[in-house]
Amino acid sequence: MPDHAAAIAAALDAAPDACLVVLTGGLGPTPDDLTAEAVAAWAEVPLQQDAAVAALLRARCEARGRPYGPNMVKQGMLPSGLDALPNPEGTAPAMVGDLRGRTLVLLPGVPSEMRVLWPLVEAWLDAGGRLGPARPVLLRRTTRLSEPVLDRLTAPLLAEFPGCAWSWWLTRWGVDVQALAPAGADAMPAGLAARLDEVLGDRIWAREFVDLPAVVLSALRDAGLTVAAAESCTGGLLGAALTDVPGASDAYRGGIVAYADDIKRDLLDVPAALLREHGAVSGPCARAMADGCRARCGADLALSVTGVAGPGGGSQDKPVGTVWIGLASAAGTFAGRTRFLAHRARNRELAVAVALDALRRHLAAGDDPFAHAEADGWS
Repeated sequence: MPDHAAAIAAALDAAPDACLVVLTGGLGPTPDDLTAEAVAAWAEVPLQQDAAVAALLRARCEARGRPYGPNMVKQGMLPSGLDALPNPEGTAPAMVGDLRGRTLVLLPGVPSEMRVLWPLVEAWLDAGGRLGPARPVLLRRTTRLSEPVLDRLTAPLLAEFPGCAWSWWLTRWGVDVQALAPAGADAMPAGLAARLDEVLGDRIWAREFVDLPAVVLSALRDAGLTVAAAESCTGGLLGAALTDVPGASDAYRGGIVAYADDIKRDLLDVPAALLREHGAVSGPCARAMADGCRARCGADLALSVTGVAGPGGGSQDKPVGTVWIGLASAAGTFAGRTRFLAHRARNRELAVAVALDALRRHLAAGDDPFAHAEADGWS
């Protein structure tokens, strides 16, 4: 909705009674941040200062050597009837409560602040009995599968286990599938988990909400191994994904971003003759990059990524989205090719996910993660 009180009121009026309404954005210090004021006007209640929030904001201003001015005071004003949930990432608190027959949750619009506040909101909802009884959930996180393919693979299960509610959604790492138990059930139907595992096989990398880099790093730690990364088209995204995980230094040695061919030659020891004969986007280059990175970084394993992320740079033999992944380990050096059909940013993101998943499967089985070319979309 636009930053207008009348538009916010119209949206609130459209929500049914006894509904949970989540509003994001408009809680900050600038004149267009008027969500709290608009909600108060809609509910016909006054704005009141929350003493605890005001004290916290005043202390933050003092710690930063800034005045506790009107813009900060504004963020401590709540519609009467709503409570504040302090914001550990920013200044504007979340605001929660019941007004005019609706349960309202007001959140800052900054994504990082929303993420850290949402568990507090869930705890508040749960404590007040506003969520109702929880339905058992079955989650599988996958890579190397598109939404339509995952839908097709799981379609028979919808008939086998009627009454479950299913959902499929894209993530940074691939596609997730989730099943909710039938309404009123206190457990998932017997056999559903085993059938889902059977259908999806080793494409499953998690059964809970955890990120793929964390899964890979945990497997590396368990095995007492280290990894390094040689990146071309991903430009450091693979190393960044791993180092986003606290404690990554236990298993991640480092990386080399070798975008230009001469950097591949000089820093990763990719032979110039190999580059002339096969090109940078090739299996031989991916293998050589992985070998060179493993040796240069002194790691037990190394991943490499080289490809054509787009939107330009493709050819008939190597169309946009073509990516080669390499993996070097004590068991050998392997490479596989895939092609992504998205835009540049998503192609690079998927390349990181597929590289991490190749490492995960190699750690689990100790063999060539690209061996099942046809089944996995490799060629």
